[in-house]
Amino acid sequence: MSFNHIVVQNILRDKSTYISYFLSSVFSILIFFLFSTTAFHPMMAEVDTTSTLGLTMMLASFFIYIFSFVFIIYSLFAFFKKKTKTLGVFMMTGASMKQIRKMVFRENMLVAGAAIITAIALGLIIAPLFLMVAKRILRADSFGMYVPLQSIMLTIVLFAILFIVVSKWMTRFIKKEEIVQLLKSDMTQEKLIVSAPLKLVLSVIVSAFLLVSIIREMSWIKSFEMLGYIALMASLLVTLYFIITQGVLLAIRLLQRRPSYFRKTNMLFVANLKAKGRSHAHIIYLLTVLLLGVFVCTSVLYSSYYNVKEKTEALYPYSFQYLSLPSNTSEAEKEDITFIEETLGKEGKYTADYSAFKADEERRIGFMSVSNYNALGLHKPIKLGDNEYYVAAGNQGIRPNTEIIHDYPFGELHYAGLEEKNILSTGLRNAYFVVPDDVYETIDYPVYKVFAYEIDHWTDKVEVAETILSRVHTEPDIRLTASKIDLYDEEKFWKSIMFFIGFMLSLIFLSAAMSILYFYLQTSLAEEKEKYAGIRKIGLSVKELSSVVTRELATLTFIPFTIAAIVLFVAMLSMRNYISSTFYQMTALGVGIFLLLFVISFFIIRRSYLNKLAN
Repeated sequence: MSFNHIVVQNILRDKSTYISYFLSSVFSILIFFLFSTTAFHPMMAEVDTTSTLGLTMMLASFFIYIFSFVFIIYSLFAFFKKKTKTLGVFMMTGASMKQIRKMVFRENMLVAGAAIITAIALGLIIAPLFLMVAKRILRADSFGMYVPLQSIMLTIVLFAILFIVVSKWMTRFIKKEEIVQLLKSDMTQEKLIVSAPLKLVLSVIVSAFLLVSIIREMSWIKSFEMLGYIALMASLLVTLYFIITQGVLLAIRLLQRRPSYFRKTNMLFVANLKAKGRSHAHIIYLLTVLLLGVFVCTSVLYSSYYNVKEKTEALYPYSFQYLSLPSNTSEAEKEDITFIEETLGKEGKYTADYSAFKADEERRIGFMSVSNYNALGLHKPIKLGDNEYYVAAGNQGIRPNTEIIHDYPFGELHYAGLEEKNILSTGLRNAYFVVPDDVYETIDYPVYKVFAYEIDHWTDKVEVAETILSRVHTEPDIRLTASKIDLYDEEKFWKSIMFFIGFMLSLIFLSAAMSILYFYLQTSLAEEKEKYAGIRKIGLSVKELSSVVTRELATLTFIPFTIAAIVLFVAMLSMRNYISSTFYQMTALGVGIFLLLFVISFFIIRRSYLNKLAN
């Protein structure tokens, strides 16, 4: 029997352990390969002239690569725990540590090689369908199938390096003394969770301090910039860990004090939870973090994708806006307006609003007569007294300073109200001060003429906007143009791409979460079978066994989901002033869909696990 034959037999004998690792690796490599296939497409240069899209795809691929690195390290740790007895047997039969490390390394590389080949083969089969979807999202008619040699080579090289480095590094942790110690693990009780209230309080204080510092934009945060956000993320993860571990410990103590503790199988369930509380808490923590990633990548991204129209209208109120600057000639202005109105007229009914304002360019302030303000028809008309003024926002989401007008020699004017929505495209002015017509005539600033158009069913008029903007585009010091149709189309495009990437990443997080749960149950299966076999000999029925196992699996499955959902909705409530009701609805819908998937997965896992325990 050759050494390689032993390696192959070890994999086949332990295929139930390797299968989840293999499938998860295949899935991660497959997603990486598909993204890189899109990024390296020969027609990408024509679709993405600025290279932004290709860079986004490569960043997504890089994130998948880093995540795969972390996931493989965790998987190998799980394997070492499961293979402790096997390694111990080889050691007792005379195998040296060098041979054991060599055997483990070859096992991992054999599985890795099979995963890479399988992923690329599947990728070549799925690539036409994937590129068809990408073609629709990227709006690239020329995005057809090609032979992705660059993607194949990149995938093979990067993941081969990843598996070699991780496998070689992980085998260094295999030590003779630890194997001997781990061989006795069946007789060694798992360490209990240690009470650490001070660590919990300290982590909460640090996280709260960092969060408040970022919200209030303190000077030290500005100095460290990105490091501050990284520190906050790390602090929140540590805080979440202590909340979960200390929460599990508190739950165990509360369950032990309840009167129902001595009823039915409650004592057995709590005793099992206490004995495995540390490992249970670790699994709950990992699943919670992964599920938060799933929720962020799908619910949040889809909510932003869903709300594009409302956000676009808040930024650019009109379908098309033409601003004639003082240096623009009357002939050129007339020619542009004629072309715009003729083009819009061919598409059906439209409304035109003609207005004007005077601008202080130095302070980026606009002054508008009440007549010109009322000429813009997307807001309610107003009436002003002879000594009153009204303020309209110039930047979306920024409340203008309503008192600046007193710096100008316009007499004693009194504040009459505020329009918080943009009356023209955002950023054109910091604010607009609406004054009586008589006061407006006395203002000595250059006049900016406004021609604003609104067309029915504007979201379907992309070609109209392209036609107008191709001829009448922004020319500094002459004219400024803006179109919510063009902005909507661009925002929809990028939000579609981000949602597509987020959806694929969420599938990876979800598969990793299911794999981690599978690893945990699989590595403890032999010990659990032996334990429950012994308990059944003293009178535990199959129904009672099923009750205990079901409650334990429900704890591992639904507690992480519940914690992740609570964290998500708490974060949303803290930002309630910045998000719409649609965001809540779509997020709740996304969480509901994942809950349904988890319920289905729970019953599948429960049935499979009970069958393995019974056999």
